[in-house]
Order: sequence, then structure tokens, then C-alpha cells
Amino acid sequence: MRRCEYIFVSVVELILLVYLPFSPSMHLRILSILALLGLAQCSKNAAPSATENSSGLTLVTEGSSPHFQAVASKLEVGGASFTYAEEEDVMGLLGGFFEEVIKNMPEKEKSKLPPNFSIKKVMSLIGLDSIKASGTSSRKVSEGMNHQRSFVYTPLGRKGLLTLTGGLAEPLLVPALATKDADLAFEFPLHLKDWVAEAWPVLMEYTPEEQRPMIEMMANAPQPALGMSYKEMAEKLSVRVAVIATMMPEQSISAPGSPMTFPGVNAAIVIDKLGWIKDVLKAQVLPMFQVPGTPVELQTVNGVVVGRFSAPMGPPPMDFQPAFQLDEAADRLIIVTRPGYLDALLAPDGKLSSQPEFASVWKGLPKEGNGCLFLSKRLMGAVVDALKTGVAASGTDKASSEMALNLVSLISKHARHPQAVCFANLPDGVLSASNTSLPTLNPGSFSSITTLAVISSLVAPVMTSVQKQAGQMKSLSEGRQVVTALNIYAAGNGGKYPAKLEELIAAGTLTNPELLTVAAQPGAEREPWLYDSTLTPASAGISIVLAAPSVSKAANGKETRIVIRNDGRAESLPEADFQRVKDYYLR
Repeated sequence: MRRCEYIFVSVVELILLVYLPFSPSMHLRILSILALLGLAQCSKNAAPSATENSSGLTLVTEGSSPHFQAVASKLEVGGASFTYAEEEDVMGLLGGFFEEVIKNMPEKEKSKLPPNFSIKKVMSLIGLDSIKASGTSSRKVSEGMNHQRSFVYTPLGRKGLLTLTGGLAEPLLVPALATKDADLAFEFPLHLKDWVAEAWPVLMEYTPEEQRPMIEMMANAPQPALGMSYKEMAEKLSVRVAVIATMMPEQSISAPGSPMTFPGVNAAIVIDKLGWIKDVLKAQVLPMFQVPGTPVELQTVNGVVVGRFSAPMGPPPMDFQPAFQLDEAADRLIIVTRPGYLDALLAPDGKLSSQPEFASVWKGLPKEGNGCLFLSKRLMGAVVDALKTGVAASGTDKASSEMALNLVSLISKHARHPQAVCFANLPDGVLSASNTSLPTLNPGSFSSITTLAVISSLVAPVMTSVQKQAGQMKSLSEGRQVVTALNIYAAGNGGKYPAKLEELIAAGTLTNPELLTVAAQPGAEREPWLYDSTLTPASAGISIVLAAPSVSKAANGKETRIVIRNDGRAESLPEADFQRVKDYYLR
């Protein structure tokens, strides 16, 4: 061994022994990696591409990953599983693959896509092209519990949907705010402004050219209640929201029409970093509570506004008596189910962070983060018990009931533990860590399959959504054009609409016969509009004058109906609402 090699190995081993509390075998593994990297720097002569250490593991030096250390330093080696994957080349390969698929699609199918559609742009909107590498690790920490970590490496910054989680990690709300008896503590960011600024130009590019002025107008129209447009609202929205709940087993709530019962609850919603929302609350909401006769009592002390309903809304367990606190200095709004819960949240002592169960399940999770979830053992047990009761009362045959109960029992083995999850934005990526009772999986055995599946599942819904929204916007715009033609026709025909829409073509009020039909969703055949010929321009503006004859069905099964109202408003109405409000003459 050359002298520089001895020096490098000795220095690295000394650093490892002093600073890293790893086992000797771990020292050996990391030392071997660093030593091999050091050899490449000590000599400009050709280095071997791989070597075998005493454990029999082959360590690669030629073509080694430049991102491995950045990812591995956030994970744990030696537990139940460890995986690492370079993502940049995979993303490029998948992007090129899907671009090639689109390029070779039949022209009829390709024409249904938005103009200038590009899979690579969609992947960029999602933020996939900012991910250089990723990794996961898992280890067992106690009987039935596992500590799992994952890290997504984005050295050049997060893009796309990854920006929805806000800025760098900061102190979390729930550990210091939630009461020590809290069974649920859930915190998440609502940070739209960065993504809107990045996504809006692309979304407009994917919108049919004739639709862009209308969408721009709708997005930028000032909303009196907000004091700004919807687009401005999204561009400024950056808040943190926390949901905190404590079960009240002494109060039982029955589910209507079911033998299942649930414990009562005290709950709170906390909105932090209100920003412009604070001004809207002061200008629009608080004045409503100051009207004489309102059942809300307001008190303002040092700029802090506290409101409480003067009486419970019903007998126990529905004795909710909402209260809220708007603290301008803290830039925070708290809304609770009962005044006593507000007092407990504001008290300096008795916090969740001091509760032993929380402290135990939070061990090893980031001290600062952007979002988190805590579920108590008591809550997990209540969920399992409710499932068992529901299965027993389901009325299914004995064999099915026994199978369902066996499945619930299998789930309960892993579900009667507290759970904790946290994620944190770091300067070079996103770290997620959890202590859960979920069984440890080794994703390395099927990483090549899951990578393709995950990316495809992310890209495909975006393609479908963009295509569907573009199609619906086109149909809504066409419907507005028909209503405009109806008004023009009525102006020259005694204020009456025609008996049939075809008369608009005969009168020259409408020149494109295709506008007399509508496609309920992309790819569907165009069908004649449902039309209410009994209406006139003087009829109620909310009346439905045109409607698609078929429903549009979303991936989740939700059914909607494209409708055009008499005042020109166009919307996609839930089918149940459409059936409730439609007129007999709409046919």
C-alpha cells in the first residue's frame, strides 16, 4: 500500500472511531468505501473498478454514484432493509418512453390531448425532474414497532408538487400546542404560491386557445368577500393547518341506523401564518358576530379576539359550544368544539410533548418538520373495535362475516399501537421518518417494477385530468355560446326562445351546427343538448336552460352533469343536485 493510502485510511478510521457511534463492522464498511474513494484521489493511475472486503461484499468505485452519500447519511444501514436508487436517468428514460408513445399515437387519439402537450412538462409540474436520487431504510425498534426513513434528494431545490410542502423545516405546532390527552394530532402545510407561479403558464398553454381569455377572466376577477381574485388568493396562500382531537369515552355517539357507537370528541382546528386571511376575517367575519342578537360573545384583549357561543348546541354528547381565538400578533386562528378545550390548548402546561406515549413513539423523528401525524394507542384500539362491531352487524352470511372478522383480527395485531409520522424539508431534499406498527417491507426486491408503477400512476392521472378539464371547459364554453345565441334570437322574436335549438341555425344566429350537441366527457360521442324551450331571457337566471344528456363520471365514481344556466353561468353540477333542481321541461 502506498504511503498516501496508509495516511488516508488512518485518518478516516480515527475520525470514525471518535465521531461515529457505529459498530466495528459498520466502521469497516464505511472505512472501505471512503478508503477506495481516497485511493482514487491519491493516484492518477487507473484504479481497480471494484474490490472485495473481508465481509465478501463487492464495493464499486468505477461509475459509483455521486449522490449515494447524501442519501445514505439521512438513512440507517444494518436494519431490516436499505434501498438506494438513482432517479435522474430513470426519469429521463420514462419521459422519453411516454413521449415516444404519444408521438406514435393515432392522430384521432392524439388530437384529444391538449395543444403542445408534453410528458416531460407534466413530470416537471409534478417535480419529478428535480429528484436526483432516493432511498429508504427500516429497522425494528421494539416488539410490533418499526422505525422507517426515506429521503428524496433534490440538490438543486424542490420543484412542482414538492413545493406544496412549503419552505425549510421549522418547529412543529402540535407537540407544543396539543393537550397531553390528545389522541389525534395532524399537521400539514397549505403552500400554493410557489407551485401556482410555476404551473399557471403551463396550464394555460394546455388550455385550448379559445378558452384562455375566459379562464384568465374567471381567475383574475376580484371577489368581494376576499378582496382579491382566486388567482391572487392562490399566489398568496401559505399557511399551516393542524387538527387536534381528544376522545371522550364517557360520551357515546350512536351512528344513525347502525348499532355502531363512537366515543365523543373534543377537537380543534389551528390555522397558523394567516397572512391575508386575517384581514378577510376582520373585515368579513367578525362584524357578523357583532350584530345584536347573535349568540356569540366577543372579547378583545391586547389585540386577541376570543369568541364563544353563549350556550351549548344540544344535550350531551352533542353539547358542542364552539369557540375561537384570533391572535393577530401570533398570526394564528384556533377554532374548537368547546370553550374548555380552547383553555387547555392555550395553557402553558399539560402538553402532548410531555406525554410518555407520545415521547416514546416520537423517538428518532425530526425535531423540526413541515408536517406530522400522531395517533394514540387508545384511538387505534377504538378504530379496531368499531370495525369489529360493524362487521358483526353487517348482516352478511356467516362465512363472509367470519372471514371479515379474521381480517380485522389480523389488522388489529398491527393496529393496537401508537403511530407517528413526520416529514421535513431539508436544504437538499425531503426527509420522512415514522415509527409505526406496519410490517417492514423490502422494496429493493421489486424497485424496478415499483418505480415504473409509481411514476406511471403519477403521470397518468395528470394526463387524464388535464385532458378531461380541457374537454369540459370546451363544452362549457360552447354552452355559453348557445345561450348567447338564444338571447340574440329572443331579441328579434318577441322575447321568446325557439321551440327547438335547430331554429338558431335556420335563423343564422348560430353558424356552427356542432354547437347544438355536447360531449359529456373526453372521447364520448356528441349528443344533442337537453333544452328547456319554455324559458325566456326574463326567466330566473338560475334556471337550467341547457344540460348534457349524459353524466360525466370521475375515476372515483363521482357523477357530474354539465349545465348552462339561463344567465349564462356554466358549471359541472353533481348529478344528485341536477336531478333535484332540473325542470320537467328540460328535455
